[in-house]
Amino acid sequence: MTRTRRPSLGTVATRYLPAVAVVLVVIVVAVLVGGGNDVTRVGPAKRPTSLPLTFDEARARGVNVAWGPHCDTRTGKVAVPLWYAPPCVDPSTGHGNGGNTAPGVTRDEIVVAVYQEQPDLLQQTFLARSGSDESLGTELRTNQQYVDFFQSNYETYGRHVRLVPVRGSGPPDNDVAAKADAIRVATEIGAFASFGGPSQTTAYADELAARGVLCVGDCTTAAPESFLRSRSPYVWPTLASPDQAAEHWSEFVGKELAGRKAQFAGNRALAKQTRRFGIVRYDDEPGTFNRSFARFTELLKKQGVTIATEVPYRLDLAAAQEGARATIAALREAHVTSVILAGDPVFPVFLTQEATAQGYFPEWVVMGYAYTDTAVFGRQYDQRQWSHAFGVTLLPTRQADDIDELAQIITWQTGRPPEASTFRVLVQAQLLFFTGVHLAGPDLTAENFRAGLFRFPAERPTSSPFLHLSWGHHRIWPGVDLTGGDDAGVIFWDPQARGPDEVGNIGRGLWRYARRGKRYLPGDWPAGDVGLFDRPRSVTILEQLPPAARPPDYPSPASASTQP
Repeated sequence: MTRTRRPSLGTVATRYLPAVAVVLVVIVVAVLVGGGNDVTRVGPAKRPTSLPLTFDEARARGVNVAWGPHCDTRTGKVAVPLWYAPPCVDPSTGHGNGGNTAPGVTRDEIVVAVYQEQPDLLQQTFLARSGSDESLGTELRTNQQYVDFFQSNYETYGRHVRLVPVRGSGPPDNDVAAKADAIRVATEIGAFASFGGPSQTTAYADELAARGVLCVGDCTTAAPESFLRSRSPYVWPTLASPDQAAEHWSEFVGKELAGRKAQFAGNRALAKQTRRFGIVRYDDEPGTFNRSFARFTELLKKQGVTIATEVPYRLDLAAAQEGARATIAALREAHVTSVILAGDPVFPVFLTQEATAQGYFPEWVVMGYAYTDTAVFGRQYDQRQWSHAFGVTLLPTRQADDIDELAQIITWQTGRPPEASTFRVLVQAQLLFFTGVHLAGPDLTAENFRAGLFRFPAERPTSSPFLHLSWGHHRIWPGVDLTGGDDAGVIFWDPQARGPDEVGNIGRGLWRYARRGKRYLPGDWPAGDVGLFDRPRSVTILEQLPPAARPPDYPSPASASTQP
């Protein structure tokens, strides 16, 4: 079986779920893979059965249901203080579940592997810069905290989730080790699903899919639609696909930037010119990125945008300075006013330094699919350059920890905050997984899991602190949507803003979220007035949630447990 290897750029925690405002993700924007049609399937997809009745379905049919204590009948959602709370389901559906409905599923439990990836170059770089190095034990205990929360409030139909840690046997780009790990998860552990995997190769997700095991979270990095479709219903990323992200990028560039003066450039002469775009993008030796980047350039052409030059590079730290020198020279020769960055978070350190050395001060347009849209790395770039950086982010507006729902749900449940500071990363796969299980019903199979996610309501509004989630057929994206996040926002760099970065280090330099984090669904981007460099209408970190985004005030189980 031929595997497609991803470039050795690494993932720090490669999990970016709907809800994470943290940026523990090193997802190189265009590290895509081919369709991989050589996967051996375990059999044809089965027709979903035994899906539980939801609150809205019961109301529409005039069915009376005893919803129980975990349903808020005012909202029709599970009674937890969480924006992403799913619809209530008929709790009587779980009386006498289907028993052994799938590998890793019995009448009493669901076995889930928790993949613990070996560190790589970028992960080590991130930890050195951020000072955030959580122990595997601490993160596993935090994973268990979230399992306890979800299965105490969501419907799991009489089953409990049992987590089994799996330490990667090789680096995250090693196909042989990844396949061996997947075989172990499927055969020795007998798991129904895996949370995460070695995300720089498709081998792990391929092998699990071939053996009928779900891979939830960042089992693959930046997987294209063709990859997900060919492996459905087994591979479930927690971030919008690059094909979807490209829709946002092209709309932003086409509607907001193209045809206008490069007014945010650091050089006065450049700022007076009509924008000329150049692209700096990562590539590997086989040219994987050439195939993946075609979608973005195709969409730009539809927006009437032309690219003056395209400069690929490879991440080689020993040659990075020389590469940056050649890249800047190429951009200058093409008279580029606005540099579109589509690559890893390390190369801009060299790139911005070299731009200053050559007296070149363009606009820097960030695509927001990597660490380049984080303060952790943004503070490492030449600030004379980065003060002219702006772009698109797929992440919601950052929130202070004391209002972040992903932390508060654990405090609400137990009276204690999450143990690991990387809680925003760890919860991502779990939120997706338990939503699917809750809506799938007692006959838990991969097909019913998919059908459950497809039932999650897409009609919810957008909100700056949260991602808009949907799966399936909702006319937000063409075809079938197999990823979660739908919307995006606008950011610009403020070198003078002071505060904590994504892992809590206090310092100077933060991204500002334009128009206080306003978010746009595909097709909804305006032509102008997205708030670039409008500081009074921006925010760096939300200190309180907007009124419409505040969850209902439910009694805390932790408080109840302390009552005499």
